[in-house]
Amino acid sequence: MAACSSNESKPNEIQNLAGNQEVANYMKSFEGRGALTDNSTPTLPEAALEGFRLPEDLAMDLVLAEPMVHQPLEITFDHRGRMWVVQYTQYPYPEGLKVTGIDNHLRVQFDQVPDPPPGGTPGADKITFFEDTNGDGIYDQSIDAITGLNIATSVAFGRGAIWVLNPPYLLGYPDIKGDGLPDGKPTVHLEGFGLEDTHAVANSLRWGPDGWLYGATGSTVTSNISSAVTKNLQFEGQGIWRYHPETKIFELFAEGGGNTFHVEIDAKGRIYSGDNGVSRGQYYKQGAYYTKNWGKHGALTNPYAFGYLKNMALQGDELRFTHAWVKYEGDALPAYYRGKMISINPLLNYLQLTELVSNGSTFSNVDLKRIVETDDHWFRPVDIKTGPDGTIYIADWYDSRLSHVDPRDTWHKTSGRVYRLRSKNHSSMASFDLSTYSNEQLIELLSHPNKWFRQQALRQFGDRKDKSVVPQLQEILLQETGQLALESLWAINLSSGFNDAIAKIGLAHEDPFVRMWTIRLLGDFKDVSSGVINDLIKLSHKETHPEVHSQLAGTAKRLSGVQAIPIIYGLLYQADIHEDPDNSLLVWWALESKISDDSELIIKLFEDPKLWVLPIVSQTILERLAQRLIMAGSNDNYSNCSQLIKLAPDDESIKPLLDGIQEGLRGKDMSTLPQ
Repeated sequence: MAACSSNESKPNEIQNLAGNQEVANYMKSFEGRGALTDNSTPTLPEAALEGFRLPEDLAMDLVLAEPMVHQPLEITFDHRGRMWVVQYTQYPYPEGLKVTGIDNHLRVQFDQVPDPPPGGTPGADKITFFEDTNGDGIYDQSIDAITGLNIATSVAFGRGAIWVLNPPYLLGYPDIKGDGLPDGKPTVHLEGFGLEDTHAVANSLRWGPDGWLYGATGSTVTSNISSAVTKNLQFEGQGIWRYHPETKIFELFAEGGGNTFHVEIDAKGRIYSGDNGVSRGQYYKQGAYYTKNWGKHGALTNPYAFGYLKNMALQGDELRFTHAWVKYEGDALPAYYRGKMISINPLLNYLQLTELVSNGSTFSNVDLKRIVETDDHWFRPVDIKTGPDGTIYIADWYDSRLSHVDPRDTWHKTSGRVYRLRSKNHSSMASFDLSTYSNEQLIELLSHPNKWFRQQALRQFGDRKDKSVVPQLQEILLQETGQLALESLWAINLSSGFNDAIAKIGLAHEDPFVRMWTIRLLGDFKDVSSGVINDLIKLSHKETHPEVHSQLAGTAKRLSGVQAIPIIYGLLYQADIHEDPDNSLLVWWALESKISDDSELIIKLFEDPKLWVLPIVSQTILERLAQRLIMAGSNDNYSNCSQLIKLAPDDESIKPLLDGIQEGLRGKDMSTLPQ
């Protein structure tokens, strides 16, 4: 985020709201400091534009600036190509709440939970959409769609609603006409997102290709989420979550990472977020656990994870980065940029181009060059998106301040810009409205070279739920072998056409990502028919693609032990699975999830003496399995651990079990152990 010079500072809200000595003492420590602000003044928008340094094959346009936009936190585009901007001017403190405490990590306690908008005290946040009415590429008309929001971070569209993240709530404003103007008061779909740190609250709504709404939470908040179906799902700090508007189910998709204030979904449906550190972030796998600052960010929901996945390895500038990047999969920038990561560094005022290099089931990152630089330290790019025209749009918070370490509200509330990064020969596109497209036209969009149009076509299929398109999509699935086949699988599922027959086609498909996503969609049911489970088990033995291995493990974690353990057994015998950066732990987490209810089936696996010598078993599974059984306690778990020792084929195999027992006994009362 950003800061202002002292003559533009508004009254200190935290002091006005503070209600106890703890807050007063904390505020006193900042008196006379001012290191996070300076006496500089903003550069006029047109002059700031002239100050950017770009590669010779790119150009940059100023498409929005103050006074039309203030503190733009997020930009997105609707089915008509209109640009929506979340204006985060209420930051950093919700209106109408009193601060009652603050800790050493700047987590604030408030005197109450705010009512969902439009109830409670209205805030200064608003969501506005902008249009280019004359086709010159400049947004010249604006409409405030929703006002009075109070710490609002994100907006999305679909299923007859405008979806707004206004922590602690996910709201759905009815939009039956699809014109972007609410037709009534919102429905609260989720509640319980943490508010302690408003630079880390729930954010970044995105439709996944599976029809779930995905989002993120940042580092220093505690959430306790409830929906109409899900009750009191609590987790600490960062992670990726998802919500299904039809079933009302909320899930924590993956835990950990950096200060996750962004979600990117690429052409294969992979989910990423950036990192509030020196890496470029994570490729999030379903059901996985990622690195955390444990003392600050809290524990994982699973005390038996016994490990975590690392961020994508980086070869490049190990400088502090924050949160957001896109994988460029459009058609308007020169070919050199396609498939590469374009990330924003608001702390150091530049954009970075980075190569994503395959690394088993994940990626490593290799920095190539900085593609946007400026000496204007007010340039604070906080969001980046690919637009319908295939160009890159950048939300600039524009402030001399970005750090939130100083809790004083000295932010510059009246500035903000949006830029477009494009090729030099770029031309504006004609207006459109995808909601008026026929099903045939939407199917044609599944082949569009700009990922944005493909994702928007999928959203329309999900809105319509028109089963009449399924036969045509099934033919495409049968005939195509690449990206179009994957798009057709997603469209079939969104059109309520996914069934066992489609699943069998998908599991046998030539394209590994069709297989991967068929496995993922099957896992959503948490139960698979007998015919399909046999296909899944066979695939676990013969599959060679490492990302499909990842999803087999992620889906096995969601199934019952009877269905999951044969899949896990097949994965254990995959020759190279132990060498993969992610997959050995993903298999462990799938196995661990069955210990409470199906430990006897797990012990039975180890009656196979050949299993013991597999590297993934000897180096990843055995010690963790013994530690898990001992830590959980109970006579049954102790008995299972004893049985494992008896099944061990040799002394070398017993050693990791004993190491696990020793770890599991830490802090236990030894007198309570059975003989």
